Amino acid sequence: MPPLYKKCPKCGYERQPADSASEEGCPACGLLFSKYLKSKVGGSPARAAAAAEPAQESRIKALLLQVPEVVEPAHVYARAALLAVLVLYGAKLAAMNIPSWEISSSLMHPPLLVIHEFGHVLFRPFGEFMTLLGGSLTQVAMPLVFGGIFLLRNRDPYSAAVMLWWSAVSLMDVAPYIYDAYKPQHILLSGRTGDEGAHDFIDVLGDLGLLSRAQPIGCGTHAFALLMMIAALAWAAYIVWMQYRNRKNP
Repeated sequence: MPPLYKKCPKCGYERQPADSASEEGCPACGLLFSKYLKSKVGGSPARAAAAAEPAQESRIKALLLQVPEVVEPAHVYARAALLAVLVLYGAKLAAMNIPSWEISSSLMHPPLLVIHEFGHVLFRPFGEFMTLLGGSLTQVAMPLVFGGIFLLRNRDPYSAAVMLWWSAVSLMDVAPYIYDAYKPQHILLSGRTGDEGAHDFIDVLGDLGLLSRAQPIGCGTHAFALLMMIAALAWAAYIVWMQYRNRKNP
């Protein structure tokens, strides 16, 4: 957990990365932050912790929305152009027909299929159920892992938002596969339909007792993916706007 105060409220010392002292107090003057909060708020430690929650929320907000104080104009315009592409292409993918699995003919499907098949191998040690589900889980979760790295290590919320967009598209790609499980009609990699060969979601939903609801689950999955996409685009747009305001003057 990060320290409650990055800068000591008593002596003004700002914690440095090399400081090895406990994050519960100030390395310079030794002030214990919990006692300081309690003296300011009064009452139990629970009330002191509650008083620290706004600081935690502020740190989370800063992490999700932070931008450099000065941004190169070329970077801003490049990111704005990429955002426009994501909006237009995302709208096209979102409008594709679910029952016909129209998204399988898109440029996004082949790389997602490779990740999907890798996921089956990755989850094989966890049993048959997870092996079947692992393909879809991996293609949706992998962009989120990259997004977490961009956000936490690189402090780059714009790239994290793009990864969230990618995850949303991956989920849109899974939705028709779920829909198809109830009345399989699409030719899979095996060259056969699910009635004649393997189909991940016939087995997964069958094991869960939900096979008869495959079509509404598929539609619901697509709707949730659309909400993810809208959130990702709104997040990226806000970051671009903030970077535009901070662009370096020529």
